Formats: sequence, C-alpha cells, structure tokens
Amino acid sequence: MLQNATKLSNYLGSLYQSFEWSGAVRDPMREELEIRNANEYVALTETDKATLFSTAMDRAIIAQIGGMGSAKIAPDADQPNDQFSRYMDALIIDGGAQWRSVVKNRAEEVSLTLPEGAVFYWQIGNEINASSYTRNAVLYFDNETGGLSNEAFGLKVYVEYFLAPTLQALAEAEVTTNAKIKAALGSVSAFSAPDSQVFLNDLLNYTIEGAFASALSGRRVYEVIDLITIHYLGHSFNDANPEHWRETLTTLHNTWLPERIDGVWITEEVGINLAQGGLGAGSAIAIAGRYLQWVFDNQFTPLQAQWFYYGTSAGPEGQRISDAMSDIHRLTGGQPVTLTHTDVSPEGVESRVFIVTNEPAALLQISAFADQEVSLETLVIDGDRYSELVIEHHIQGQIEEATLYTRHGTFPITVPVEHDNTRLIIDLSAVALTRLESILVKMY
Repeated sequence: MLQNATKLSNYLGSLYQSFEWSGAVRDPMREELEIRNANEYVALTETDKATLFSTAMDRAIIAQIGGMGSAKIAPDADQPNDQFSRYMDALIIDGGAQWRSVVKNRAEEVSLTLPEGAVFYWQIGNEINASSYTRNAVLYFDNETGGLSNEAFGLKVYVEYFLAPTLQALAEAEVTTNAKIKAALGSVSAFSAPDSQVFLNDLLNYTIEGAFASALSGRRVYEVIDLITIHYLGHSFNDANPEHWRETLTTLHNTWLPERIDGVWITEEVGINLAQGGLGAGSAIAIAGRYLQWVFDNQFTPLQAQWFYYGTSAGPEGQRISDAMSDIHRLTGGQPVTLTHTDVSPEGVESRVFIVTNEPAALLQISAFADQEVSLETLVIDGDRYSELVIEHHIQGQIEEATLYTRHGTFPITVPVEHDNTRLIIDLSAVALTRLESILVKMY
C-alpha cells in the first residue's frame, strides 16, 4: 500500500558539508562553533553569522558544543586525553562558572543569528559510551570511582561534569534570548550492540546530582534533553532475527519519544572503514533503503527521524557514499518517492520498490546484509503490488538503467524483465551479492 510521498533529502544528512542529495548537516562550522577551551573563547564574526544564517535557511543543523569532545585516547595511554584534562581542570577550579558562561554566550550568539523557524540542535558529546570516555574519567580521577564500575563512573562523569552544566547554560540563554534552544544527547555508538542500548537507557534514566548545575539537581536526563542521537545501527544483521535493526528502533521510539523528546537521529552511518574498503556506495544504498522504509512505515516527520552519512567522499571513485547518493538523486530527479514493495529473504537480501513522484518510473533497490555470498533469483511483482505499479502508475517494466555496487567496483548490469499482463518478473539470476553490496534499477 502506498504511503505519503517522501523526499530523501528531508531525512538524510551529511557531516561537515552539504550535497545536492542531502538535507540536514552535522558540524557545518565546526571550527567556528565549537568551544574547545573556555579560556580561549572566540566570538562569532559577522561573516560567521552570515554563513550560519544562510546554512540554517536551507538545512537543519546539529552542531557539537566542544568541551570534552570525543575524548579520544590511545589504547595504551596511562594519562587522560589533553583536551579532557583541560576541560575538567577548568570546570573544577571555578565550579563550572566559566564553562557555563561561554556556552551561554555561544548559544545566545547562535540563537540571535538563526532565521525564524530554523532547526538547530547543540550536540553535547560524541560517542559518549566509547571506552575512551570511560578510560579518561577513570584515569583523571586516579581510579577512584567511588565504588562504581568503570562504566557507571564514566556515565556519571559525562552527566555531572559535561552534560548538566552545558544544559544549564543553554537554559540560561533561553531566558536572555526568549527563544527555545534545543540540546541533543551525545551520540551513543555501535547501537546494534545490546551494551550500547543498556547504556542509553541507564543514561536517560540517570538522576542529575547537580554539583556543577544546581538548577538541574533532581531532574532525570530524559526530562532535560530534546533529541537522542546514536551511531551505526542500519548496517547490522542478525541471522536469528533479520528485523533486529527495526525492533531496536521501535523500542527506542516507543520508550522515549512520548517523554517530550523530539526524535532519534542517527548522526553517523557507514563510516570511514567501510567507505575506504570500497563499500561506501553499496552500504549507503542498503542503509537508505532500510531507513526510508522505517520513515514510511511510521510516517515520521524529519524532526522524529534523520540519518547522516560519515565518510561521504572516502574510498575509490564510483564506490563512494556520495557517488551512490548522487545516482539516486539523478535517477529520481530529486523528487519525492513512495514505497510500494518490500521483501526480506531468509538469506538476508532485502529488496524495495519506490515509485518516483511526477514520473511514470520506479526505483528498485536490492541489498545484501548477511555475511555469505547470495545468488539472486527472480523478483516477482504481482497482485496488488502489480496494480499499484502498472495500472495506477503506468510502469511497464522497461529498464532505463541498472547498476551493481560491490566492494570491488561499480558496474552496469543487464536485468531482463518479463511482463505477462498480470505480473512483472525481474530476472536477477546473473547477479550474486555479498554483505552490504547493492543494486539500483530504474524502470519505466
């Protein structure tokens, strides 16, 4: 059954720079907006403000505030990350006063610059469940965790020393600007892993003590943030439960969106490793199919669901994320699409058919998620799906373009189609796919 037409760029974002196929952007002015050192705060210039205004006119923005940042640390380090230490030293010495002051200043600058109706979130931290966050906290406090596990102590340090004082400063800026200033929780990485899901639930339920944010004492984290952000779920596959990715998102949305939270944004997908390994294009197509289906099935607004690709220009030419998304943009003309067919095979192959708005054309997406190589067979479109495709939208099964995106390269392929007036039989038997390889077929 057809759902409301959806434009891909309304839900798909990118990091650092924007593309014709993307909408929202994460960290578009990172050097200008982030506060890496409260002692070296630099106000936005008029040029910075003009750039921010122009970007926010066209795109939603999510920007990291700085502070602890990602707190990366070497595996064999016996001292905390320098930025982490500088931040913590400065916070402790004055009870967080200077940090709150500069955050308030930056939030005021941005809020007063943004055009009316702009969507802007401050993201407080990056991959906050990573072992680097925990190790930094434990090392900084000389292994004195107050009887907590290292993981629980790392969570506490993130909230009490970073999240809470930052949120209090943003709330103070709301008062002076008379405008809502929205905050996103620091991203939780590897979200397909059960440990990451437990971490997020524990974090959202955490009660703030307020040593550096007295105004928030006694509040739970879920009561004071506006957006949940996670990383790396869309590529996951579980042989025992191919719908694991969807069930994980469903649980997350059903549990937390009723609690005044705007939505769940996946602020990194694909990533540098897959992209550099030649799977940027294939995996980006696979993940786009899943998340578009998620949006269609739930009729989410762009505030409720977004995903962002990281590593857009990495990897061999023709196999990059940007190459695949540019192909989709070209094949659809940037027009909204509707989902009319979905199939998930026991072998881990997922196929979807999208109708292109304002054109008698359809885009077929096929992707493999399981580890083993899978030889494809035929895709049969009949019954109601045939009626939607052929009778309602006048698509006869003529192939305009078919492309195979593999880890070894991107290749045009031939896809025979048989049309017998009651069904379309799409012959894919000449193709085999391995994990995160994909096919795009445009037919009319």
